[in-house]
Amino acid sequence: MVRYHSDWTNSVRVMQKEMERLLVYLGNSKPPSVHFARMWEPAVDVYTTATEVVVQMELAGVVQDEIEIVVDGDVLTVRGNRREAAVRSGRSYYRMEIHRGPFERAIRLPARVDPGATQASYSDGLLEIVLPKLKRERTLRVDVKSAGQS
Repeated sequence: MVRYHSDWTNSVRVMQKEMERLLVYLGNSKPPSVHFARMWEPAVDVYTTATEVVVQMELAGVVQDEIEIVVDGDVLTVRGNRREAAVRSGRSYYRMEIHRGPFERAIRLPARVDPGATQASYSDGLLEIVLPKLKRERTLRVDVKSAGQS
């Protein structure tokens, strides 16, 4: 015969109180999706001109020193962090849709670019990255000769 402790209802009550505490915490702060989201992706526009690929990214509230830009082959990666606003007591949010915390956005570029000539500017929360296109490489025709010919 198997014996077990019959006071399992106490364990259920403790678990219920902990769940209620968690729900109150989540209900008084940000929506659950914000608590558990790892990273957010800022909005982006990508367009080309005859000589450039231009990427514009919306980064309102991000400090310029917190932005990192990497060009690797045909992929542009922008990462950074939008810091959490100072918590003030007495606030009860009706909506909380502004993403905070780390972000990363990887964009496949529509043309081959020169990473060394890339320029970036940041003004009024809009990051603009200008990537000059590589000039089209010319096609080279190679004649095949037999081993005995010079």
